[in-house]
Amino acid sequence: MWFWLMDCIRGCYFYFKVTVLFVAASYCQTLSAEVPPYLLLEPETTALDDSGVEMGIKANLEFHQQNGYLPHLEIALTNSSILYEFYSARGFRHLWNPLYREQDPIQESLKYLRQVKSHGLLASDYHEHLLAEHCQLPIPAARTECDLLLSDAILTLSQHLQIGKVNPNLIFKDTEVSKPTISLSDLLSRAASMPSLLAYFREIEPSSQDYIQLRKYLTELRSRKPPDWPALELQPSIKPQMLDPRLEAIAERLMFWGDLPSDWSYLAPSPMVYEADLIQAIEQFQLRHGLEADGVLGKKTIAALNITPQQRIEQLVVNLEQIRWHQLKPTNRLIRVNIPSFELLAFENGENRLRMPVIVGQLERKTPIFEDRIQYLVLNPTWTVPWELATKDKLPLIQENPQYLLDNRFSVYLNDFKIEDPMQIDWKQVTKSRFPYRLVQEPGADNALGQVKFMFPNTYEVYLHDTPAKSLFKNDIRAFSSGCIRVQEPMDLLKWILRANGFSDTDIENQLNKKHTNTVSLQLPVPIRLEYRTAYWGLDQTIQFRADIYQRDTKLYQALQQPAARSLLR
Repeated sequence: MWFWLMDCIRGCYFYFKVTVLFVAASYCQTLSAEVPPYLLLEPETTALDDSGVEMGIKANLEFHQQNGYLPHLEIALTNSSILYEFYSARGFRHLWNPLYREQDPIQESLKYLRQVKSHGLLASDYHEHLLAEHCQLPIPAARTECDLLLSDAILTLSQHLQIGKVNPNLIFKDTEVSKPTISLSDLLSRAASMPSLLAYFREIEPSSQDYIQLRKYLTELRSRKPPDWPALELQPSIKPQMLDPRLEAIAERLMFWGDLPSDWSYLAPSPMVYEADLIQAIEQFQLRHGLEADGVLGKKTIAALNITPQQRIEQLVVNLEQIRWHQLKPTNRLIRVNIPSFELLAFENGENRLRMPVIVGQLERKTPIFEDRIQYLVLNPTWTVPWELATKDKLPLIQENPQYLLDNRFSVYLNDFKIEDPMQIDWKQVTKSRFPYRLVQEPGADNALGQVKFMFPNTYEVYLHDTPAKSLFKNDIRAFSSGCIRVQEPMDLLKWILRANGFSDTDIENQLNKKHTNTVSLQLPVPIRLEYRTAYWGLDQTIQFRADIYQRDTKLYQALQQPAARSLLR
């Protein structure tokens, strides 16, 4: 009985071996039919023999150039053309042989990729799955593929860390973000020449405090477990000493965000009274969200409290990307206008020199996002009303009362000819489609542009300017303009710019005392950036959040969640 059982086992084992060999032979025959034979490395190629690997690298890249994917893995390389040129110039040499490096480059890259989400980036964009699994296989073919996969991952991640993942100009209208030109080949050479890939990645990642603090906060926020977060009713408002059932949930949220100590407790019986610690915490919360710190729980404050931790996470991801768009640009002197915070900041050698409120474009007439240089100032400017504004806003006012033109010192031009008596025009017959006129407001205290405008010629026809309507700066949400940016303290900005251009205080006073329109050209133009940041590290050393007034964040977040390269499924 025992011998019979052993014979059965030996027989089964024999047929199992035959079956395995048959399946393997069939697979190899199929593989050989699909893939050119020069892509199949000989089994004799050892870990110490790079010649076969170099041949395989060349064959894989040539196949990819012709077919758009790697043959065995059926995956596209994001940077195939750059990789072909790079490897070709080096004789298709094995770039990431672990025997010639202090640390295993695959393991180092995986270590960095496991925390790349702290940058708001996706590890899947950098072949993480294949590097973790396929590249651990002890087969020669994997060495050639993994050399290319790692180089491709380094190129893609380097680009994303240095200048960002997405092109905002393709996502949004009225947006022109110019990214610096970087040499990916140089970056790959730099990575290969450094003893540690981890050191390379840490060297090229953004290093501003803005980026470091947002990244740190993103990691912290993802690690916390939030309380239940139902939407709270926005009305009625809650004022000090009032009782309200919403206060318990509000207190939980303030503890979660750190505006209340995490061990804070309310000892009095329910319902909670709005007093003392809660009021102070709400004022701090309001300051961090750009709201009037009056301690009143009004609609805007409760709306900000309703924003969930996941929404804040997405906001941080979006704003980390926006920092990357600009992180390589020089900032010796720079004016930054942040639209969602309604604020202008002027920097010199990295230090903040000026800070002032601004008024930006309303939702229907958004202020565009772009960069330029302030090239000249116009003192005591006239105001030529943009055609869209003239036909939509001014024409109805003129039709209702033609005296409006004289009362507000508007001249009317037809082509280049000034109409001496605009009251003779039958304004009732003028329509938007038949409006050949140009309206120009004369200089003066009531001129819409105030005493000065700061010009950086652009296709959007927007600029910074003074305004006689100072009362609007009292609002915490200041989206009132038709696209241009009104500044609260134009004389401070003017002096900062002119002093850097060699003007003494006496020179500046002489320029301001001239009553006629006067243009002052700048020998040293000042870079200006109109940006859209809804989360940032504030000058007060706290994380600041602002409302997404133009509804851009969701669209940008969705773009960031798209893969950098698509796998090919055959």
